[in-house]
Amino acid sequence: MKSKDQLIIKFNHIILIQGFTDFSMVELAKKAGISRAKLYLDFKNKTEIVTAVVQRHLLFIEKNPVPNLATSDNLLVTILNSLLLMGATTERFEQELKLKYPQLYRQYTQADQQYFADLSVYYQQAQSKKLLNSTVSAEYLLFQNRLNVRGILAAVQTGQITLEQGESYLRAGISLQLQIMTVDSTQLVSGDLKEFEQRIINEYYDTYSLITR
Repeated sequence: MKSKDQLIIKFNHIILIQGFTDFSMVELAKKAGISRAKLYLDFKNKTEIVTAVVQRHLLFIEKNPVPNLATSDNLLVTILNSLLLMGATTERFEQELKLKYPQLYRQYTQADQQYFADLSVYYQQAQSKKLLNSTVSAEYLLFQNRLNVRGILAAVQTGQITLEQGESYLRAGISLQLQIMTVDSTQLVSGDLKEFEQRIINEYYDTYSLITR
């Protein structure tokens, strides 16, 4: 039997791809592979499910804040956390959230906006310390990061590329972006990097395998 935390993760994946406005609690229980009785033990209504999904996103930001000072020790994990966060939403989810739960939407977007504003400052520090490429602006680096991640995920969601191609492109995109962005590429072969990259890929499959054609 799935724990409540496991259910929140499952619903996170379902809602990002398939939304939530069109589904009843019974349908959501079926999608999560649990009984209606089990669902109602953990969530009284759909609002509680959506709130839990939003809180999971906010908790990730809270537990993984952008460091105040850029160092060689926190550079890679900061970049990778940001890439994971960039891929942790979809246009469909944000549109439904804005329409049905505007207050939750404000909390969600404000947290994201603050996180990426802090990340821009962090990137500027990293450039001044010659940890990141300084031939382009920090804002452009962030723009390119987001364009790469969101572009690949959108192509998978619309059927332009397969799920497997999406994985290949994500792996290649992460590797290429890190090589271009960082001044010292010797860090890019660490075990921690491979482990985090796999975490991103696992989240990708858990979410985008739910696409129905």
